[in-house]
Amino acid sequence: MDTNEINEATIKEALKRGDREALGLLFRLYYPRLLGYACKFVTKEAAEDIVQDVFIQLQHKGSAGDIRQSLQGYLFRSVHNSCVDHLRHQMVHRRYVDAALTTLSLEEAAWYDPEKGRQSLVFTAGDEQVQQAIGQLPPKCRAILELRYKDGLRTREISGIMGISARTVETQLYKAMKQLRSNIKKIKILIWSLY
Repeated sequence: MDTNEINEATIKEALKRGDREALGLLFRLYYPRLLGYACKFVTKEAAEDIVQDVFIQLQHKGSAGDIRQSLQGYLFRSVHNSCVDHLRHQMVHRRYVDAALTTLSLEEAAWYDPEKGRQSLVFTAGDEQVQQAIGQLPPKCRAILELRYKDGLRTREISGIMGISARTVETQLYKAMKQLRSNIKKIKILIWSLY
């Protein structure tokens, strides 16, 4: 029997027993290569999370003894499958956010009326309900919302100012508008119930 096979069999047995040193050894041996492989498909941040998750799953499952292929093959296949899952999730998320932003843009266009002086669906002068709801937003969402609707900046401009991706700006705008709608409904219900 080859020494690599003996070592791999020994490592599999140690993992099955929950030996953290064996897991640490595997992590040190394969993490850089797995990270490089995952970076071919996803961003570095996502790749780091994916590779770490694969090792965490390996630790929690304790199923290393059930691995019928080499540990290297198992780890690379696990990272590959996780990358594919991540990309599928991103596609669904993008479709959902894009549809929501299109709806939001249409609502904004329908609301704007130059004769009535309305500048924005969000920043309507004197609308205390909207201002109160905006005040309840998380600071990052509020800042992005103000840059977009108060200052009239575009997604790429906001992205450059805040040092985040354009997709993150769009996602934060979507979250902010969703939370605003919910908060405004709650405020209207509260005011209606008081009178």
